[in-house]
Amino acid sequence: MDKYAWYVIVVYVVTFGLLLAYLAWMWLRLRAARQDDRGRA
Repeated sequence: MDKYAWYVIVVYVVTFGLLLAYLAWMWLRLRAARQDDRGRA
């Protein structure tokens, strides 16, 4: 494989990792907000 293929692979992996991290962060925030609402009700 040429060096540009490695750049493409690295960019895809980093982008996918950032997307997963963002989704996990949003899920944790949503879960915390739900528990907070449950505690106040």
